[in-house]
Order: sequence, then C-alpha cells, then structure tokens
Amino acid sequence: MTDPYGIIDLAELKQPAGGSPSTSGTPSAHEVAVTEQGLEQLVADSQQIPTLLLVTSARVPEGEQFLSSLRRGVDAKNGALRLAVVDADTQQRVAGALRVQQLPTLLLLILGQVQPIVQSVLPDEEVDNLLTQVIDLATQQGLDTTAAGESEQQAPPEEPLPPLIAEAYEAIEKGDLEAAVVAYEKQLNDSPADAEAKAGLATVSLMQRTQGIDANTVREDAAQRPQDLDAQLLVADLDMLGGHVEDAFTRLLDRLRGADAETKAQLRDRLLQLFEVAGPADPRVPAARKRLANLLY
Repeated sequence: MTDPYGIIDLAELKQPAGGSPSTSGTPSAHEVAVTEQGLEQLVADSQQIPTLLLVTSARVPEGEQFLSSLRRGVDAKNGALRLAVVDADTQQRVAGALRVQQLPTLLLLILGQVQPIVQSVLPDEEVDNLLTQVIDLATQQGLDTTAAGESEQQAPPEEPLPPLIAEAYEAIEKGDLEAAVVAYEKQLNDSPADAEAKAGLATVSLMQRTQGIDANTVREDAAQRPQDLDAQLLVADLDMLGGHVEDAFTRLLDRLRGADAETKAQLRDRLLQLFEVAGPADPRVPAARKRLANLLY
C-alpha cells in the first residue's frame, strides 16, 4: 500500500468527537460513524489502533453488502482494528479532507497517516485477507493489535450532536430531505455561524436538485446545449455529488467569462453553495474562490 495522501489537514476540525450512525444495518462492535468533529480524535486514535476508513453512500450499488462484509470481518478480529464509516452525503467535508474521488473508497488510517486501499466494492472472499494484511502491517509498524480492543473499550463517551443537527441527519437517513432542510434552517436561525449546519444545508439542497434525475440524459442534454445555463448547473451538481469536485468548479467558472450580469449572479450563487458542500479544508476551494473573484471583478 502506498501513501500519496499523507497527513489529513485538520486545521478546521477542532471540536471533540461526536456523531450518529450514518448507514443502515447493525454496526460493528468496533465501528465509529465519522463526522467532521470526530475526525481529529480518530486520527489521534490511529496511533494505537489501525483504522479502516470506508467512505460510502446509500446510493452506492452493493455498498451495504460491502459494509456488512467489513463489519463481520472487523468483529471477527476482536478489536485488532477499527472500522470508521463516512457517509459522503452528510459528511462531504470529511470526504473532501480525505481527497475522495469516487465512491466507495476504502482507506487505511494508521499512525496518523491515511493510505488508499481500493476505490470499489470488494468481494466477500477478499475482505478477510485484506484485514489480515492490515493487522500484519500494523504489527510490523509497532502497534499492539492484541490490546486494541481493550483500549477502544476505555475510550471516553462521544459527545452528542446538537439536537437539530441530529434531527437533520435522521431525516436524511429516512430520505426526508425537506425535513432535513427545515432542521438545518432552524439551527442556522439559532446559530448563524454554525459551519456544520451551513454545509449540511448546502449538501441537502444539492441532493434535492439531483433527486430522481437520469444522469446520462442530463449529461447528453448539457453536451448538446452548451449555452443552456440550467443544464450546465445540473451537470455541475452531478459532478459534485459524484465526488468530481474540480470538474464541477471548472464547468461553472469557465462559463463566467463573457457572461451577462444575470448569468454571472446565478453562477456565483451556485459556486458559493458548492464551496460550502466541499468545505474550506478542501484544497480545491481556495483556488476556485480566487478564480471566481478574478472573473467577477
């Protein structure tokens, strides 16, 4: 396994761990649902226990089966390693910090470093072999994998999410995006500077705009009608939802040059929403913001 990702940028992640399960099914006894607030603690814990990071979504074909296989395998190892699950729909900032390009993505977090493993669903028969390799690697790097389970049991309890954020997460899991929007808007009304609520609202709005559409049809329409702004905005949404962040930004930024004032305003508003979805920790956001400012002014 190589290490092109290295250390995660945690400059924006300074709160203690917290969160609620982000996927369906029965979690492993050695599993944690990853949130922006909990990522820093997860990295710290990787100094003692190797952690498999699965970045996935309910939209991934065979994703639940892959997650179930990982859960069974991790439980069979009795705490020698941990499984951490990132819901890319509700935790796009985390997916951005991990530089995820497609779903599902499986990574290894060990000794504070993140390493890519695979960007696809693995067959059941390959999971146990993978977990054995991870434990062997952790042992070679000096981690006591036999004591990992005991260490995990002694971890402090997780801090609960704010009630309205938890309500939004629950609504998303049920597929009730309108209720999630209401919960996020209430949270922002109470706490206008809440970064997680801003990102959550932008993400749910993105999900609403792309709900039920046929991606191939949308992309064909956009290719045939390059001057149709609505078509280009929708393709940018699809790119963003699929983890192709730079493609989404570039598509909209390229259309700013020579655009009239109304078109510029629409492109600017959509880009600002997508910046919120990606989050300030994503290295592609500052560059896109700078180009946006140059093209507008």
